[in-house]
Amino acid sequence: DALRDAARRAGRPSWLWLAGVLYPSLNLNVDLLRGILALVHRVSGVEVPLAGEMGRFVTLFAPGIPGVNLGGRGAHQFELVLVLLPVLVLSYRLIVGLAKVSDPLHASSAAVLVPVEGSSAQTERGVPLRRVWAEGKGLALMGLGLWGTLLLLLFGATLVLIGPLVALLKLLDLARFSTLFAGLLSPVLVLVLAYAAVLMVVNQLALHSLAHNRRGVASALTHAWRLVRTSPLGALRATLVDLVLFVSVVVVDAVFVRNFAGDSPLSLALELALFGFAGVTRAGYWARTYRALGGLSSSDNVPGL
Repeated sequence: DALRDAARRAGRPSWLWLAGVLYPSLNLNVDLLRGILALVHRVSGVEVPLAGEMGRFVTLFAPGIPGVNLGGRGAHQFELVLVLLPVLVLSYRLIVGLAKVSDPLHASSAAVLVPVEGSSAQTERGVPLRRVWAEGKGLALMGLGLWGTLLLLLFGATLVLIGPLVALLKLLDLARFSTLFAGLLSPVLVLVLAYAAVLMVVNQLALHSLAHNRRGVASALTHAWRLVRTSPLGALRATLVDLVLFVSVVVVDAVFVRNFAGDSPLSLALELALFGFAGVTRAGYWARTYRALGGLSSSDNVPGL
């Protein structure tokens, strides 16, 4: 019901979809994990299952925008991060602002009286993009810092779990037996993927906590983790519903957009519209989940907030 309501509010095309394209989703953590496994493969020489490609360090800090390649290689990767840092900061200002205006209480108040055949009727009014920009004021660096902290958490956990196994195989000169390594690594990969899924949930909840209460990164993460621990089944259901949205977008993109439009500019425009709609829907859905799990806003006039 929450996803349907969020999709209904996001369904009308608007400039808000531009911010929706930037909103983070489930696949970013998967991309990060594949990049870390590729790094393990390059350093150790051991064939690692599910390893991705190296050389796209900057994309770990930027949302996955269809049709845009931010990949840099070698020493130019860090230079590209520095050059694009102002763009990333501006992007996260829109992301945090979108999280704030997606709150159901904020959306329910966005109504206006319009004349209808000599009378007045109340109708929903879309949130303008300038309002999203205004709501993100002063929170862009914290939003970027939140995502960077989650990257470090997943990076550290992956190296701690996989590093000793890789070192043992190198010490015993068993690196060439990739089948053996894949069998030993499978339980660890399942654990890391589960950890990445938890971080995805924490990222969404912490993002809304950050937007609502203008708290710091550590405080937002602590608050989000407290919400997950209080209702683990609720967080699990929220993740499964988000997965439904993610798979639906992938299927629509693969079956309809790419098949009918090919690689034309029309395909890129349709992809941006699809991802923009999905991003606004996801922001609205997690705003409702944040409230359902007990998340509060400073505007709720609760003592201590």
